Amino acid sequence: MSTIVSGRAGRPPRIGIVNLMPNAEQYENWLMPQLSLAGPFELQWIRISSRRYHLDDPARIAATYRTYQEATADAPLDGLIVSGAAVEHLPFEEVRFMDELNDMVQDVHGQGSPLLGLCWGAMGVGHLIYGLPKDTYSAKISGMYETELLAQDGPVASSLDDRFWSTHSRFAGFDDKALDASTTVRALARAEGAGTVIAESYDHSVLMHTGHPEYYGSRLAEEYRRDVDQQVAGVRAPVGVDLDQPLRLWRSHSLAFFASWVRLVGDQSAAR
Repeated sequence: MSTIVSGRAGRPPRIGIVNLMPNAEQYENWLMPQLSLAGPFELQWIRISSRRYHLDDPARIAATYRTYQEATADAPLDGLIVSGAAVEHLPFEEVRFMDELNDMVQDVHGQGSPLLGLCWGAMGVGHLIYGLPKDTYSAKISGMYETELLAQDGPVASSLDDRFWSTHSRFAGFDDKALDASTTVRALARAEGAGTVIAESYDHSVLMHTGHPEYYGSRLAEEYRRDVDQQVAGVRAPVGVDLDQPLRLWRSHSLAFFASWVRLVGDQSAAR
């Protein structure tokens, strides 16, 4: 499948990434190798105004990140990615940046541009647009899970294997019963022990992946050791991961997933 992407008037599509992860630069280094193989696009790193980014160099953040208003001052975004965030244990109404995120998400969605949520970002986007609830767990879902594709139609599902590996690190997930009862959203992939892995709107405009397809191979083992050192409650050894010699078996899924979504963004932008 070709990964050359075009957008409005033949230019690369403009994609914004709302980076909510604790260490912004670290997350950039995880995500960009996956997206860089998806085809050319114009990238806009979006910052949350209320966030301090205290684990990053303030000068670098100021130079690299823009507010949503700044990023869209001259032209709208053709697509938006919302990252994970270390807030999955909180009710949505207690997340301090939820109103600001809602303004971005609703604006992009209202323009008909594709949205992609990752990990908590998937739950946040699903809640803001469709009112989907989440389940909060007493034990962390962590590990590499064999995942079954439930539908093969659509711009992203059609590029994925019938079974693939997905990696997870979260204390919450979609309420699967509520998702299945929805008339606007469907589950695309699920894994035993991890629940819904990928969901999307029936019109394909909103895509939600509860895993971390951007993680590198040893990340889950590192997180487990960190959580044990910090005595985090409800932490278990990651499923399917050799702590001493971890393997990344989800890379092909990650590349296909991101490439298909960026292709969707470019196709929809070019059609306007």
